Amino acid sequence: MVINGWMSFSVMKKWNLDGPDENIKYWLDLRKEPRSFFSRQSGGGFVMVWVAFSFNGQVGLAFLDGRQNSPKYIETLENHLMPFAENIGGRNWYYQQDDAPIHTSNATKNYLNSKNVTVLEWPPMSPDLNPIENVWGIMSRTVYESGRQFYSMNTLKTAIGSVWYNLEPEILPTLIMSMEKRVYNVMLRNGKTLNY
Repeated sequence: MVINGWMSFSVMKKWNLDGPDENIKYWLDLRKEPRSFFSRQSGGGFVMVWVAFSFNGQVGLAFLDGRQNSPKYIETLENHLMPFAENIGGRNWYYQQDDAPIHTSNATKNYLNSKNVTVLEWPPMSPDLNPIENVWGIMSRTVYESGRQFYSMNTLKTAIGSVWYNLEPEILPTLIMSMEKRVYNVMLRNGKTLNY
C-alpha cells in the first residue's frame, strides 16, 4: 500500500462511567497477558469521543455532545481535523473513516470534497484495518485498569485525555506502518478477523 502524501485515521468511541461496553470484545496486545473487565451491573453515563491521528501526530480529543448526525460530524471535522491537517501540511492527504451513515451522507461527502480530502474506500465490518481500534484497546486497558469505574463525567474525561496525550510516541507510527501487512492478511483470510 503505497500512498503519496499522508493518511489520517479516525473513529468515535463510547466510554462508559462503569467500564467498557458489555465486555464482549476488546483489542489486546498479544505481547501482554489478557485482562478481564467487570461486567456492567446497571446503566450509567457515558461520553462520546472522536480522535484522529496520522504518522505526523494526533488530533486533540473531541468530546461529543448528544446524538451525532451529519451536521455535528461536519462540525467536528471542521473544528478538529481540518486545523490538524493544515498544521501538518494540509495538502495531498487521505482520510480513513468507517462507513457509519453520518460519515457516508451526501452532506459529509460534499464537505470533504470541498476540502479536497480523499476518503479511502473502506470495507464494512473491518475494524482489523483501522489501527485506531488498537489505540482504543490500549487506552481502555489503562483507563479501566483493575476494573476501575468513574463517578463523574469530568473524571472520566480527564482519564481518557491523560492516556491519549501520554501514549508512547512509537505506538501511532508503528500501527500505521502495520497497514500494508494488515491489508495483505485480511485478503489472505478472505476478510476474517485478525489478531491485531
